[in-house]
Amino acid sequence: MTTAPDSLPASPSPRAADHHGRRVLVLGASLLQVPMIHRARDLGMRPVVVDMDPSAPGAPLAEEFHAVSTNDIEAVLAVAREHRVDGVATVGTDMPVRTIAAVAQALGLPGVSPATALTCTDKAVMAQAFADSALPHPAFTTVSGLEGLEEAVAQIGLPCILKPPDSSGSRGVVQVSSAAQLPTALDYTRGVSASGQVLVEELLTGPEISCEVLCIAGTAHVVALTDKATTGAPHFIETGHTQPAVLDEPTTEAVTHLVQDTVEATGITDGPAHIEMILTETGPRLVELGARMAGDFVASHLVPLTTGVDFIGLVLRQACGEPIDPPTPRPQGGAVRFLDAPQGTLCGFHGLTQARELPGVQEVIPLARAGQHISGLHSSTDRVGVVIAQGKDHNDAARVCEAARNLITVEVQP
Repeated sequence: MTTAPDSLPASPSPRAADHHGRRVLVLGASLLQVPMIHRARDLGMRPVVVDMDPSAPGAPLAEEFHAVSTNDIEAVLAVAREHRVDGVATVGTDMPVRTIAAVAQALGLPGVSPATALTCTDKAVMAQAFADSALPHPAFTTVSGLEGLEEAVAQIGLPCILKPPDSSGSRGVVQVSSAAQLPTALDYTRGVSASGQVLVEELLTGPEISCEVLCIAGTAHVVALTDKATTGAPHFIETGHTQPAVLDEPTTEAVTHLVQDTVEATGITDGPAHIEMILTETGPRLVELGARMAGDFVASHLVPLTTGVDFIGLVLRQACGEPIDPPTPRPQGGAVRFLDAPQGTLCGFHGLTQARELPGVQEVIPLARAGQHISGLHSSTDRVGVVIAQGKDHNDAARVCEAARNLITVEVQP
């Protein structure tokens, strides 16, 4: 078993000299960004980190840390100019992609354009981009009130999905199955929509996968395909991920072609992409994409575990303008499973040690603390822990990970 390092490496890797002490701006200092900060140091880079939370776990790992929101473009740009950064990157978060684009444009650094950043962070703009390029996607429309929602449902049909265009992590996502649910569902989704708009989409059915991608000079290289597990209706919160996805050859080929078409349609020529699809009876259809590495411990932990690809290192080097070779994955099995808990006050976890000692388990990470209020499972932020495991293949990794998860009890006082 390995655990996330809690201190900096004693010395840089032998390849450190290749990177000339370049300063890389890392947006975010959460658990998901910690591997990126460590990898930057390993490569001999000098990580400048911003996060609005000065107590975030990645803050003490930075060479320079600034308590600045990753979404405050002007403040982040001031930090970037102060330190004369050579590149800017993040892991697993959507809205900072707009900041990356703004910094890259202002300083002449590699990065997506502001137009691409908007397309990849506003689900309504994204859906229109899919439609304009005739990519397979759900039928959709955007509404702001109940009358518009009723008209949309009359066209799209029930059941359908409501989403806030400008949020992430399943926040505000809900399935509507009857007309009687429309007012409550509208209030639920609109309550987390910064714009007040609500995206109404056709419900797609079938297995869900995500594609972890690295684009180089306009070519999309698929690093890994991931099977996703969710709670299902009504909120579709992700409960686990397993690699490699189990797909037949024709489906894999169709997915790969759709990945290339999607990055071309949204303007991602260089850098990471995370593309989600439903494998319907008529073929793969797009759900969403991000011009970023995946969150949920997929890009930061699972991909290097299951492919042997230094995904974060490649993204960092590319962000700093270095030429990189296409990744060459060597697939093994890996899985992530999340812990949840009912509403109440978290008292503690039992069985963590036993789970960590199970052969194949790589990490067991609590995501909540004793005394913290737990609101039940309504979005990804409500999950209270994560288990990461490795196996010889997809099924073996899933078995190990689920066995470890089943050893853990979350004690909650109602």
